[in-house]
Amino acid sequence: MPYDFSTWDRNCLEEQATPIDGALTGSLPPWLRGSYVLDGPGRMTYGEYEFNHVFDGSALLQKFTFGETGVTFSSRFLRTYAYNTNLEHEQIVVSEFGTTGKSVAKNKLSKLGDKFAFDKMFSDNAPVAVVTFGGEYYCVTEAPFLHKIDPTTLETISKVDLHKELGINSHCPHPLTMPDGTTLNILHGVGATGPKYDIVSFPPKPADGKGHVFAKPKKIASVDARWKLNPCHMHTFGLTENYFVLMEQPLTIDVRAMVANTIREKPFIEGMEWMSEKLVKIHLVNRETGKEVKQKVKCEAFFFMHIINCFERDNHLVIDVNAYTKPDLLHTFYLKTIREKGATLGNDLDGGCIKRVVIPLDVSDKVASELNLVMLPGSKAKAHRQKDGSLLLTPDALTDYAYEIPTLHPQYIAKRYRYCYGSSGNMTSTMGKIGKVDLDARETKDWSEDGLYASVSYFVPRPGGSAEDDGVILATFLHSNDKRKTTLLVLNAADMSEMARAVFTTPSEVPRSLHGHFIQA
Repeated sequence: MPYDFSTWDRNCLEEQATPIDGALTGSLPPWLRGSYVLDGPGRMTYGEYEFNHVFDGSALLQKFTFGETGVTFSSRFLRTYAYNTNLEHEQIVVSEFGTTGKSVAKNKLSKLGDKFAFDKMFSDNAPVAVVTFGGEYYCVTEAPFLHKIDPTTLETISKVDLHKELGINSHCPHPLTMPDGTTLNILHGVGATGPKYDIVSFPPKPADGKGHVFAKPKKIASVDARWKLNPCHMHTFGLTENYFVLMEQPLTIDVRAMVANTIREKPFIEGMEWMSEKLVKIHLVNRETGKEVKQKVKCEAFFFMHIINCFERDNHLVIDVNAYTKPDLLHTFYLKTIREKGATLGNDLDGGCIKRVVIPLDVSDKVASELNLVMLPGSKAKAHRQKDGSLLLTPDALTDYAYEIPTLHPQYIAKRYRYCYGSSGNMTSTMGKIGKVDLDARETKDWSEDGLYASVSYFVPRPGGSAEDDGVILATFLHSNDKRKTTLLVLNAADMSEMARAVFTTPSEVPRSLHGHFIQA
């Protein structure tokens, strides 16, 4: 049997607002108390209408709560404008990533107005991640709409429109929250010279002690996009002790195509352009001064969604990223493709790999072009100075496959580290593996079981632990033989052995989540 792609094709129609108990085997660590909240596409149909793409589904929050007596499961749909409107009309009204909605306006002028109204052009559906701003929890996606949630009940509390608040068009759905509660993010807007990426800092709490923290974020720096009509798709950014790391990949948003597609009623994905002949451009911005490093840096082309981590070592800056030769994954995950070609699809997909990009810092302008400037012991990465003074980088492939939805010990973010964890990009086998990657040894240790397909994992450190891998991995799995079942595994992060599992049977199909967030009790 090949990889079961039907585990990507799930449609949840009924939420589980009241927590239910799971069938628990093994022993939970006594210190593991709190909630693991997941976000992802959930509902795929309204009436007789169905979304086209896996990522289009209306956001569903799933929560596993760890208590003294075991684990419970609950779920709720995010009450967005898109969800409520689709539900009211029993059809897909609001357009999503791969699906064009059907306008319910009564006349042509109103329909045209709907097409070009910002909050109608871009859905407020937020099925990507649960993040923190100002000590509160929000569901987000790339669109500038955030939904505040109650992490206890999973109820939707309010909505923040950053397009109205700050005039931005999109943002990274993976902000980084610092130990003091400050949250850093990249906002995508348009300036006097065209598209730009603003690096901003949101405070730990509102300046006036009330309201929210989004009104006046501190702008640290602004970086101009490399192409004026094709800003890059930037899902994540990097951070080190001294630098912000912005990677402009050749997957871009074609502004002209977006306008034309809006008129022609084509979905967002149709306006994305892969510039196969272009390189990745890397911007380094000093965290203290907000000034961009003058050294121009480019890297061989690849597609990525998730930067795993960045750090500085011996006058080099290291970027670890899940990389693919091109963005085929985005165009593959149409429901039609999965249903028609699922039996052979795994053999055609690029499983990616973890690439390590190394940037030498303080490069002399007198070095020879043939000299590899990467001097880190054991590294196979390369950096060569070009005639125009720029650096051309060749990454080092550390693994055979990508390990997606990456997670690591939070104390090692922006610092030198050794381990990360994630779901294996290998879609040729009969199971969906979860793995631990030893980046120093270039070794992986996978956990797998026939019939279980990894969804999302998260590293939770043991309180008081000193080792980088002293903690547990929370990993959720879908069942290939029962769409209403979900399994939560607790794995020992040191050796990937199973400590406990909880199996739940839910009232409706269990979809894949995209990201999770653990909230310590």
